[in-house]
Amino acid sequence: MPAGTAPPVRRRAGYPRDVTRLFPSWTHLVLVLGAVTLVVGVVVAVTAPPVSVGWFAYAPLSDRPVIADPPTNWRLLTGVAVAVVGALATAFAAGRLSVRRPD
Repeated sequence: MPAGTAPPVRRRAGYPRDVTRLFPSWTHLVLVLGAVTLVVGVVVAVTAPPVSVGWFAYAPLSDRPVIADPPTNWRLLTGVAVAVVGALATAFAAGRLSVRRPD
């Protein structure tokens, strides 16, 4: 290398130049995306409206009781599922980063 020149910048294959500045590895990217997914899932689950349940107990022409299934709160279940996926991704990335050797 000639005197007075800077060494060449090593870029990882498959990364655009700006992404390597923000996220040095894929694990850092998974950590951030997992944390964002966790927060989104918690927000969706917390803001889910309560399910209203109506009850009508009059069935004169039937010989057996009618047992209604309670309605499912899909927004709450979706929020919890998204939060669990985000928590798993964040835990995976944090665990991987905690045992990684520095570059």
